[in-house]
Amino acid sequence: MRNIGFTISLLFMTMGLFAQNITLRGTIPGLAGDDVYLVQSFAGPQKVVDTARVNPMGTFTFTMQGRPVGMYQVLTNTGMAVRLLYNDRPVDFKTSSFQQGAKVNIISSAENKIFYQYQNVEESSSDKLKLLKPVVEFYPPSDPFYQTVKSKAEHLQNEIQQTATRLVTKYPRTMAAKFIQLDRPVAVPLNLTTDEQTRLLKKEYFKYVNFKDTLILRSDLFTKKIVGYLALYQQPGMTKQDVEEAFMPAVDTLLAKSIVNEKVYLFTLKYLMGGFDEFGFQKLLLHIAKHSKLSSLPGHSALKSALQEKIYETIHLAPGQPAPDFKARTLNGQELHLYDVQAKNTLLIFWASWCPHCTASLPGLEKYYNPRDTQKLQVVAVSIDTDKKAVEKAVKDEGYQWPVIAQLKGWDSPIAETYNVSATPTFFLLDQNKRIVLKTTDVKTLESFLNH
Repeated sequence: MRNIGFTISLLFMTMGLFAQNITLRGTIPGLAGDDVYLVQSFAGPQKVVDTARVNPMGTFTFTMQGRPVGMYQVLTNTGMAVRLLYNDRPVDFKTSSFQQGAKVNIISSAENKIFYQYQNVEESSSDKLKLLKPVVEFYPPSDPFYQTVKSKAEHLQNEIQQTATRLVTKYPRTMAAKFIQLDRPVAVPLNLTTDEQTRLLKKEYFKYVNFKDTLILRSDLFTKKIVGYLALYQQPGMTKQDVEEAFMPAVDTLLAKSIVNEKVYLFTLKYLMGGFDEFGFQKLLLHIAKHSKLSSLPGHSALKSALQEKIYETIHLAPGQPAPDFKARTLNGQELHLYDVQAKNTLLIFWASWCPHCTASLPGLEKYYNPRDTQKLQVVAVSIDTDKKAVEKAVKDEGYQWPVIAQLKGWDSPIAETYNVSATPTFFLLDQNKRIVLKTTDVKTLESFLNH
């Protein structure tokens, strides 16, 4: 019994030892003494999760135990990025140099050997296709050279498809196979016109994407797929309004396809709303808010709750909606009631003393404001600072003459929370009935409204 117990203990100790030694090892000539960075390349914002020093032999090691499986990148100070898959197994690779585009040799890691078989073909063929497709599009079809170029381009397209099909068929259960499918482009007949190709791509773009599989969220290939799809709906010379109108059917398609998996749907919704909010695409945000299927999803999570709150606020802070009322005291001690302000337009400015964009843009708005005649425009600045002295100093230094409210609770200031403010400066332009005319973070957009 003692021998059996000792054997079992030794077995578990050995298993634990192996579990603690999962590494990602790389060798890149010419980087001795430099730092290299391990970047988690999942869908959404990428982040640096570790740093390693390159030894005199050009070798470095990252400890990987405890890290989630998925796609990572090794990034150098020279700008070189090596894309790698991690699935709880050791990874070892070498490159031929420290320049971007250097050949990557996978020494150990079955997943990466499979993925690089595809990636090497896809990158080489795609680079050549970018050069050949314009020739096929514009060269006279009657010229014999046209057929030569067209045949070569079709061969390159087929090479990508055949490589992807072969690897996915041979290794169907691997992470590599799933990421190959996610990245795999749709081949379109080259004899079609550009418009016909675009229409076909819109229809077939997600042909190989499995929206039911949450593993697609473990790769930045998914967000690149989303961006690529939206790009199909944008044309040169489009105005901001044109882009918003054009993106609506694309957004509908993305959300309809991702609804089959709650986590994928929540990520897609968050990614789209975050991006559109950053670019000030308020119509698109409102479109998403009105057509969201969040309430039909059975799960409960912090992300779902945050998105529900964002959607509620988007609808209630949309142009045409009444602005939330508030009462507060200004720095001068006067009580200000928003709905008592008598002006054709009221401009709410959410700002902070520490915000460089505020310092750069707010002084330019003073030409629209006359403190002795506020019938046309009254400005109310709401600070999200926590330090009253910093606010007072900024007001004095910049010479702001409009009323300033400072609740000194930072982003938790009640007025800022009511208006769902997440960036400074943020502007709300209200009409005389206190209905929202415009919400924007772009001072140029605001000035175009004030100039009319």
